[in-house]
Amino acid sequence: MNAPAEITDLEMIRGTRSVLDLLAGKWTVDIVYLLANGTRRYSEVFYEVGEISKKTLTQTLRALERDGLIARRVYPEVPPRVEYSLTPLGWSLTGPLMAMYEWAAEHLHEREAALPLHQRVPPPPRALAAA
Repeated sequence: MNAPAEITDLEMIRGTRSVLDLLAGKWTVDIVYLLANGTRRYSEVFYEVGEISKKTLTQTLRALERDGLIARRVYPEVPPRVEYSLTPLGWSLTGPLMAMYEWAAEHLHEREAALPLHQRVPPPPRALAAA
């Protein structure tokens, strides 16, 4: 029996980058969190997600659907009713998103505390005392 192949650093980097690319859209995380609370109609997503244009919302929803993270269901009504919900693949991202939130809640204050240290400008050189 063959031993399982070790995962290389490059494979880990590529895998992580692909997930980050899925979530990189400005409104993607907002919409995934919103849909994790239940199915929403287009207008609900529009009003609940924040300051987003209808064009950007439509593009983001289409991208999430294309990536298999959300499902779009159109009801044959007049006017048409469209609902969005997370797919099983989309649901599988909620765990990692919560882990990132928990990390942020625990550690972002450390990052914020460290920022001024890196942004400090060194003091100007002291003038030599006149002899």
